[in-house]
Amino acid sequence: MEIVDAGFIFDAEATDLSGRSNAFTSLTRLSNGSYRAAFRSAPGRDIAGGRLRIMGSDDGRVWSTVHPGLTRTIDGVDGDMYAGYFTESEPGALLGAFVWVDRSNPELSFVRPDTAGILPTRNLLATSHDGGATWLDWREVDLGPEEGCTVTGPVFSWGDGTLALPYETWKSYEDVSPGSHTASLRLTTDGGWSWSDRKIVAADPASRLFYWDQRIAVDAGSGEAVAMFWTHDRQAGQDVENHIAWSSGPGLPWSAPQPAGWRGQHCQPLWLGGSRLLAVYVERDSPGGIAVRLSPDFGRTWPRDDYLRVYDHAATATRSSDGFEAFWQEMMTWQFGHPRAVLNPDGTVLIAWYAGDASATSMHWARVAMRSGAL
Repeated sequence: MEIVDAGFIFDAEATDLSGRSNAFTSLTRLSNGSYRAAFRSAPGRDIAGGRLRIMGSDDGRVWSTVHPGLTRTIDGVDGDMYAGYFTESEPGALLGAFVWVDRSNPELSFVRPDTAGILPTRNLLATSHDGGATWLDWREVDLGPEEGCTVTGPVFSWGDGTLALPYETWKSYEDVSPGSHTASLRLTTDGGWSWSDRKIVAADPASRLFYWDQRIAVDAGSGEAVAMFWTHDRQAGQDVENHIAWSSGPGLPWSAPQPAGWRGQHCQPLWLGGSRLLAVYVERDSPGGIAVRLSPDFGRTWPRDDYLRVYDHAATATRSSDGFEAFWQEMMTWQFGHPRAVLNPDGTVLIAWYAGDASATSMHWARVAMRSGAL
């Protein structure tokens, strides 16, 4: 693999202070060949006032603003949009899945420092018929009775008319219990107006391993789905190898997560056709960066030679000596991450992520080509 081109989706150095901190990436390729990227744009990583900026591009190289700052008022609160993930439900129509956070008290951190509980969230759906400039038909997906729920990716099709919404559960801001984590799905057959009970993708009954930030890809030929996880060992106080699990169809059980063979964080699988699978993920250890790996057998094995570092960054600690709650606070200081990828018709892959320094984090892109004979 090799990087053939790279640039900025959004240059935070060139904007005012309200948009200096950008993170929580999404990336979508539409049927007309254009692209959409969305991310939380805010004065700071853990400062209230974030809005979802939506960028568009016809070629993946030159980007312009589609929406400068999407938000939504709920119960009188003009909340932060922390993430927005898009699915083209039909040509020209986008289905958006959004994470809304109540930051009406700007003095509160998103993650409570002494418990690691998170502020109240709402998970919303809406539709756009103009590429993301305006949004209609807003509705909330009730992911209860669990608390601390956040959507982790776009609604995706499982090929038989069933749509799936991936999300994770943690705990509320005031919950002082140790907490447990679950990666789940909700299914719908009516376009997202009604949803099934939760279907568990991954959870550790002992609450030692946390399968964070699930990302899912589907083999359009076989209908098999694969989920990949940033995996954290709470007892050891450190990240372990990224994990991976499979399911053969909607509503069917997922395999027990197993180590992928390499350690990382946020990890998105991308189906390349046949049995080929790409994974783009964060390497947080020294030297830190964004990396890509290729698998010839839908994630069962990952040859060492099929690896590429897309971005290099100074190391960021993955373990705090002050414990699990302090580790969550450290996340608010990280200066790169959240990679996403889409496949282009010519076989190249477009990758987006955020990176920068303490003063500003921008949104970046790179186009990666497979070398001759790869996989």
